[in-house]
Amino acid sequence: MFTGLFIDAFIVTPYVEQTKSELVWNIANGAGANASPNVLSELSFKDVKSIGYGLKLAHLNAISENFAFYIEGEYADSSIRSGTVQDSDYSQDNRAGEFSRSISEVEDDSLSGWSLAAGVKTRWFGARGHYLTTLIGHQRQNVDYTMTDGVQVIPESLAGQPLTGLNSTYNSEFESWYIKVGTEHVFKWGTIGLSYEHHDLDFYAEADWNLRTDFAHPKSFVHEGEGTGKAITIAYTYPINIQWDVYLTYTKRENTVEDGYDQTFFANGNSAIIRLNEVEYEAEQFQLGFRYIF
Repeated sequence: MFTGLFIDAFIVTPYVEQTKSELVWNIANGAGANASPNVLSELSFKDVKSIGYGLKLAHLNAISENFAFYIEGEYADSSIRSGTVQDSDYSQDNRAGEFSRSISEVEDDSLSGWSLAAGVKTRWFGARGHYLTTLIGHQRQNVDYTMTDGVQVIPESLAGQPLTGLNSTYNSEFESWYIKVGTEHVFKWGTIGLSYEHHDLDFYAEADWNLRTDFAHPKSFVHEGEGTGKAITIAYTYPINIQWDVYLTYTKRENTVEDGYDQTFFANGNSAIIRLNEVEYEAEQFQLGFRYIF
């Protein structure tokens, strides 16, 4: 998308990206609607910064003066450089009675994903240089965290005590079908684009809480749920010549899961299911790349 073209073309776009993201989830103390406390435990992965690379491939096939078939695919992989985690436990409803809190760091893990979408590109009210594209696609996002260098904060009697040997993991996946609508407007000084995506998503996560001797390993618990997501992208493309462009985008993404469960596996072979209240994932992403048009 955002090619500013309406001719038969194959487009290759390698890029680098920088992402700042956060993920928050919490569980109840039971499976029922009246489970108390309604928030038993909450994990917040905050200020997670990553740097990576990606590749976009697209094909445009003009089938008439005003309509074209368009297909695009993308793969991206980023390494986490820094981030913080807060793990809080509560004895009362609505996050009251916090009896345990620890903080730790996230680094040397990854964000990755791929997408594939196809649809139709049209001239905006028949005008040259102004285009509307509508796509249907499938996407998978993997968000993997490893927690290290932990320190206890609450209770006060243990404040400052290191969590020696902490190496817990939380590996999650957002998989979705989505609709994407975008516009492109071509000017002498470049092309401006704007797109919106709506996602119906399935969520799955698997965790290994390595310091919990009462939990099974390497799979201590899993999270599953359904939800929705949205993404807004603003893009600018500057043409170097007839085949090369410079490409810059900003994307704001939000995923929300509210219908889910937590299944915890214990060292003795038993398991228990409780309510996964919600999962919130937000990310801001910048991409800079070059585009080559065949």
